[in-house]
Amino acid sequence: MSPGTERAHFLGLPTAQVRFPYLPGYLAAGTVRSAGPDLLEGHRVALRGVGHQSLAVAPVESVHRLPDDVAFEDAAVWHLALTAMHGLALGGHRDGEPLAVLGAGLLGAITRRLCAARGPSPSVCLAVAASAAKEWTTRTEPGTTFALAEQVGAWSRRFPLVVDVTGTADGLRTATSVVADGGRVVVLGSPRAMLAPFPCGEVYGRGVQVTGAHIRTLADHEEPALTKEFFAMLAEHRFAVRDLLTPWPVDDAHVAYRRLAEDPSFVGAAFHWTARHEYKRECEYESGREYEGGRQRRRARSRTVSHRKKPEPVRFALLGCGDIGIKDAQATVDAEGAQLVACFDPTTELAEDISRRSGCRVAADTDDVLGRADVDAVVIATPHHTHEALAVAALQAGKHVLLEKPLSTDLASAQRIAEAAKTAHSTLSVLFHLRWDERFRRAHALMGDGLVGPPLGVQCAYLVDKRASYFHGGYSGRSLSSWRMSKKLSGGGFLIMNLIHHLDGIRALLGTEADRVYAETVPSRIAPELDDTVSVVVRFGDTVATFVGGSAVVGGAGQQMLVWGEHGRVQLLPEMTYTSLRNSRRPAQDRVSDGGDPRSRAIAGFAAAVREGRAPETTAGDALAAQAIVEAAYESARCGHAVAPASLLPGGDG
Repeated sequence: MSPGTERAHFLGLPTAQVRFPYLPGYLAAGTVRSAGPDLLEGHRVALRGVGHQSLAVAPVESVHRLPDDVAFEDAAVWHLALTAMHGLALGGHRDGEPLAVLGAGLLGAITRRLCAARGPSPSVCLAVAASAAKEWTTRTEPGTTFALAEQVGAWSRRFPLVVDVTGTADGLRTATSVVADGGRVVVLGSPRAMLAPFPCGEVYGRGVQVTGAHIRTLADHEEPALTKEFFAMLAEHRFAVRDLLTPWPVDDAHVAYRRLAEDPSFVGAAFHWTARHEYKRECEYESGREYEGGRQRRRARSRTVSHRKKPEPVRFALLGCGDIGIKDAQATVDAEGAQLVACFDPTTELAEDISRRSGCRVAADTDDVLGRADVDAVVIATPHHTHEALAVAALQAGKHVLLEKPLSTDLASAQRIAEAAKTAHSTLSVLFHLRWDERFRRAHALMGDGLVGPPLGVQCAYLVDKRASYFHGGYSGRSLSSWRMSKKLSGGGFLIMNLIHHLDGIRALLGTEADRVYAETVPSRIAPELDDTVSVVVRFGDTVATFVGGSAVVGGAGQQMLVWGEHGRVQLLPEMTYTSLRNSRRPAQDRVSDGGDPRSRAIAGFAAAVREGRAPETTAGDALAAQAIVEAAYESARCGHAVAPASLLPGGDG
């Protein structure tokens, strides 16, 4: 795992946007399966530019043979080592010259250790980081001193060479506080900010030379010499980083990415593909931890073999392989008790891509999916106007249905789907993934325990900055279509596309139906038929809830959700925190992360409901209630007064 780049891609940081289909990773090592020039089957090799996969085809110039006693983990960082060596060369680093390295991640550690390995005279090295979380990486480096960035400005010592590997907007400012007059600063790797303050006065006034270095600035004719030097260090056992990489079973890769995003002490993972299921059994963890070599590691334990037979997984087919479909495909693969066996999309290339990623079969058409005996359930991730026909056909074919929100484009169509579900012998649910977010579930439990008290108010905001291309290709641009620009085909804009998640979530959290709804909307400048800015006030019994949303908010503030009551308040988004005056035996405040992929847990929960023959977490009635709130909001915005959702449903007063 290349932690800087992959974390940036995973979080969608500035300058790190990706287009789908996307294969992460570019550091690898393994054994040759098919011979090439100067290589035989079974030879051990390192590779550059190869993503995380069990089998790869690579050009010969991206492959380097390894001695038998060189660890794969050390050799796999070849690409990053070239980046660091290139930066040191541009900075004019000399044998034994002191230097400071800003940033304690993997690239920073590689830079420090290369300096120590290169010559007979050890370099005095200062490792600087914003926090002490990765201080443990320096403890096996005799010539390295660790310091916090906030401390180094007060130091009297300055370094002739400073390498900034932070990738942050503040890195260069810290570098100028450490570098000596007339010294050199190398900004190494990719920046993760579009704009950054540049300390012009200090740089020019003190004669500091600033140079940028990236693997892309390494000339082709310079690469062979650096490669030869790096592998010589490996062969002579002068360089190693495998102690910094956590061995990770590839089946749990999603957990590694979550940890990379959330755990500042985590440097990176080495994904093991060979005999991965056996490896996973060897590396099963218990919740306790121990410290080894100065870093926190989970304790491996022996496995207790259970002879209890696991229940058969629910076999899913995916209808729709576009912007949301690819997320549902991965979530189904990851979900406990679920198996993705087939997929279909009218654009064959999209289905074939998901087939390659998941191993499922590509169906010929929808009838082929619904006629298959090996399909128990379908996930429908298609444009909104197709939901009714597909859901009803699937129910009539005896398939369980998990439908992406909303139920349909309008309340009348949604009612027909709900009626079909009532008469079917199978289960229907709608994928409102917020309900499966760990923050939501923890908040629901806290409110059930009375720590908030009778709810008084709710405040929700959903403010994002959608690119104009979203309306033609979604967030990823994976599937081009104009349905998102049509009210007839989509049912509406931001309210039914996005804010419906908050409306459904708060209804579920409060356990109360909406009495009346008042709304105002502003049309989109890109798609004038649709609402772009939305403000909704909903009365849930004694609780007043306000919802604000918009898709053209420059910079995008993200999502916020807050509920308060007589005894406390709970914030669900962006992070779950609560304060309560009710129970002194519990901490007054607490924080909870999202707990992983809620979409995968939603599919696992639906699969469990199907197996056990019980109602799903989100019933057709729940989805119909959410659709009624949306319809009431659109009607209120049209007529200018509050509308009762119940009046729009059968038996209502409307």
